[in-house]
Amino acid sequence: MLSEERKNRINELIKRSEERGIFTYSNFISPTSVAEIKEFFRGVKIISFGGFEYAERQMLRFGDENEIAYEEDFPITLLKISLTGGKFASQITHRDVLGAVLNLGIERQKLGDIFINGNFSFVVAHKTVAPLILAELKSVGRNKVEVEEVFSLPQDLAPKKILKEFPISSNRADGVICKVFNLSREEGSNLCKSGFVTVNGKICEQAGKPIKSGETVAVKGFGKFTFLEEGGVSKKGKIYISVEIFN
Repeated sequence: MLSEERKNRINELIKRSEERGIFTYSNFISPTSVAEIKEFFRGVKIISFGGFEYAERQMLRFGDENEIAYEEDFPITLLKISLTGGKFASQITHRDVLGAVLNLGIERQKLGDIFINGNFSFVVAHKTVAPLILAELKSVGRNKVEVEEVFSLPQDLAPKKILKEFPISSNRADGVICKVFNLSREEGSNLCKSGFVTVNGKICEQAGKPIKSGETVAVKGFGKFTFLEEGGVSKKGKIYISVEIFN
């Protein structure tokens, strides 16, 4: 649920955009917050983006380009952090990179997604804090590092998707989750009731909610998948569904 503080902040951004005829931007926020804001402020032109197509944490842009009459990029910078120790470098984690950047005095809301790829990591940052990271980040964990701005992520960082087809008794959130992650119906139902399931970023507490084509379902602790479509019906009356599971 959106806090009053966040509602007020979003209202300020919308008002400033309308009064000045400019685009305004939020900080990076979670997928759930993105969905909640878009739902609450229906009718307002809102674009979300996190630096690349499959970003989890995203910024929101307020303002209609047709009324503002110009286009501009999101204030996002992609940084590549390279370990300089070669084969002697110690392994780093997401937490190591995040902690090192936050220790510079940067707030978490100014950072988007972080990826680890061997001796390299990639950080999506608000352009206002990117110069500080470029100038001051010298180490991550026990490793000395070098930081540079880049303009794309390696292709192998994109999430892999596995296409699968399952027969289900009925299109219910708990039933689909059970099939995808090989759980019991009770486990699937409890995950929904506990608020551990989101559909397109919105918390889904209704175990019986039908999943629509194109919706992405995330289950805390298990993973996520995109529901593609319902297919034919088996001889036993079960519905075939197809999904893409993020690997």
